[in-house]
Amino acid sequence: MFEGQFWFMLVVLLLLAGVVGARGGADALGSAFGEGGGLLLRFGPVIVVSFLAAGLFQWLVPTEWVRENLGHEAGLRGILIATGAGMVTPAGPFVSMPIAAVLIRAGAAPPAVVAFLTAWSLLAMHRLVAWEIPILGLRFAAIRYGISLLLPVLAGLATRAIFRAP
Repeated sequence: MFEGQFWFMLVVLLLLAGVVGARGGADALGSAFGEGGGLLLRFGPVIVVSFLAAGLFQWLVPTEWVRENLGHEAGLRGILIATGAGMVTPAGPFVSMPIAAVLIRAGAAPPAVVAFLTAWSLLAMHRLVAWEIPILGLRFAAIRYGISLLLPVLAGLATRAIFRAP
């Protein structure tokens, strides 16, 4: 039922708990678990909803379309489509990472998924409009955005070259 990632994280949790308990005793351990529980209460529902949304996304996006437009044969066109999708994905990692996983399972090639995640990380329009322009100013945000425009495509092309290498 549980995969290796779960067991690895459980071991990390136990090791961290041991260190905190040894350094600060039961009070520190209780405080640390309280903080972690607070984060779980705050973000747990978002994670659950985002995974459910990813499941709906998987059902809505036809596998054949993903293979044709983002698969290995899509080439540069697939990288560009994925870059555009990453730019307009209006959410944080709780949504973008499950979407990337859905794309992989549906047949998207690694270069397209790397381009999607890179574009989401660097070029998400919602962050540009809601955060960067208001906080950093239009000129700075536009320069940063313009400089970053080619990076998802370059990351996708680099990924393609790595996957082609022997």
